[in-house]
Amino acid sequence: MNKSRSSQKKKQKSQDPKRLRNIRIPVEHEIPQCEVCEEKKADFYCTECKVHYCQNCESEVHTSFWKKKHKEFIFQEPYVPRKKINSNLCSKHMKELCLYCIDENELICGKCYSNCKINNHSILALDEYSNEISEKIKIILNKIQNEEIQSQETIQKSLELKNKFKIEIKELSNLIETQSDLLIQKIQKLKINHLNLLKKVGIISDLKFDQIINKNEAKKEEINETKNQIKILKKLEKDEKTIKLIRESKEIIEKDKEEGGGGRVKVRKRESQRNNEKDKEEFDPKMNYINQIKLKNINKTAWNPSTVRDGVICGKKIYSQGKHQIKIKIDQFPNRKNKSNVISLGVIKTENRENLIKKKDCEKTYYFTTFWSGNEKKIYSQNCKRENGKSTQERYTEEIKLKKNDIFEIILDMDQKKISFKINEKNLVGWGNLPEKVNFFISLRCQKGKEKNQITII
Repeated sequence: MNKSRSSQKKKQKSQDPKRLRNIRIPVEHEIPQCEVCEEKKADFYCTECKVHYCQNCESEVHTSFWKKKHKEFIFQEPYVPRKKINSNLCSKHMKELCLYCIDENELICGKCYSNCKINNHSILALDEYSNEISEKIKIILNKIQNEEIQSQETIQKSLELKNKFKIEIKELSNLIETQSDLLIQKIQKLKINHLNLLKKVGIISDLKFDQIINKNEAKKEEINETKNQIKILKKLEKDEKTIKLIRESKEIIEKDKEEGGGGRVKVRKRESQRNNEKDKEEFDPKMNYINQIKLKNINKTAWNPSTVRDGVICGKKIYSQGKHQIKIKIDQFPNRKNKSNVISLGVIKTENRENLIKKKDCEKTYYFTTFWSGNEKKIYSQNCKRENGKSTQERYTEEIKLKKNDIFEIILDMDQKKISFKINEKNLVGWGNLPEKVNFFISLRCQKGKEKNQITII
């Protein structure tokens, strides 16, 4: 009997709630974390709070007073999970949520209110908070309704515009069709008229060409007759010239005998004069920049009519050996206070003439230039050259005022490949290292619509 009583007492002690701390529940799932700190695993579960606690959080929440009321279970492996916490309770203090903190933007319980009050947070009751939310919702709904009304109005307007555009497109398409038909009719009429005109022109041109061919044949016959007559006349002229030469030679021989041989010298002088006339420089009409420079006096005189500002022209003769002099007389050079009045004379490499004339490329040029400086109000002269894309200029020390009847002279020594300049027998500076073959060139620049520049090769 004593044994049975002792076993009953042991069973009652094990069922006592104060002894429930040491009960071990079989584990079926992992042990959850503490619902307060959310860092450590839970050591206790409170049936009153319905919250999992670690040891530190449990000792802070459950004071000596609260421990009497609350039931706690300590669990170790194995573990059976409890039911979820009610969402209307505060997660920290497990009290009903009855207030709203504006600063923290969350619902709070009565205990949380004390902390918020310490931090001077603005707090509302749930009724006030719900009223504010309802007002905001009303405002949002009104905005949505207004936007819907506006969208409907815009849809109606867009539909009206669409209908208008459709009507206008139909009208335009009808107009295009009618106008295109009219244009096609006009084009067909014009086509017929032009074809008729072309037929008439073809008939007239055939007749005229036949007339021209007949005239040309008649002219050919006349030309052949004139050629025959010219040949006969040339023979007669040769005969006359030979007779004259014989007579002149006889007279010269007779005079030579009388004077002691002076007639032969005269004959040689005449022959040398003829040869010099053949060797004299003249301008090449083909090497004329945009045909700006005008020529006269059998291509000896060049002048700028000042319809365009600048003009360049080259000479015919090619200089490669020996010493040569090119004399130029200045017929007209208006020395006004105008920087557009310029005369440049010199030589250029023969192979670069076309680039100078077509592109105005001054590569391999050696020249002397005079110009009016508007800034300093003086006429200056420069000795210039351009080689390998670079230009060098040496300003002449004295002021040279070109005027009518001045003689400008270019001296070429092609054996030593040198060039120098003279004005009225006055020596000016020059350059060396000329190319193997060069041609004479000039540049005449004057103000558009003003007096022209003019020079003559003598």
